[in-house]
This record gives sequence, structure tokens and C-alpha cells, in this order.
Amino acid sequence: MYATFIEINTGESDTNAARETLQNSAVSRARESGAIAAYWLAPSAGRSITIVVFDSEEAARRMAARFDAGQAPPAAPGAPPATVKSVEVREVLASLG
Repeated sequence: MYATFIEINTGESDTNAARETLQNSAVSRARESGAIAAYWLAPSAGRSITIVVFDSEEAARRMAARFDAGQAPPAAPGAPPATVKSVEVREVLASLG
């Protein structure tokens, strides 16, 4: 398994708007991309983290290629302002599932 690890610079005051946008858009896009698990962590100190898990490195790299550091994440209607800080693909060494 491989994971795409994405850091996003965003405001903490936008948590409710982010939650709605994630449920309405990001979750289905991750599923359509072949993700087997995904986690969007609430922002802290102006930074949120997304971890999307795939069966293959190729699929994780395809997801990572959608994000560019210093740019806004892929458009989602109603999303609060945000900027991608970093994107990495890493092998998952262990999991509970």
C-alpha cells in the first residue's frame, strides 16, 4: 500500500466550510481515484493534513500529481481559500486494517 500525504495551509476558522466541501466533493473524488482509505485532518496552526491510501504506488502518484506546492488545491465549489504546502507519496509500512 502507498499513501499520498498532503499538507494544506488554511485557516482554522473555515473548518465548517471545509467539512462540508470535503463531504460533498473530496470524498467522492478520492473514491473515484481508487483510494481504499482517506483521512482529512482538521486544521491546526493554519495547516491541515490529508492522507489518501491506495493499493499501488502508481495510483498514489497519480493523486499526488493533482497537487502543486504553492498553488490552490484542485477546485471544489465552496472551498475555503487554501494553498498546498507539500505533497509526498510514501509506502505504508503497517496498518490496523
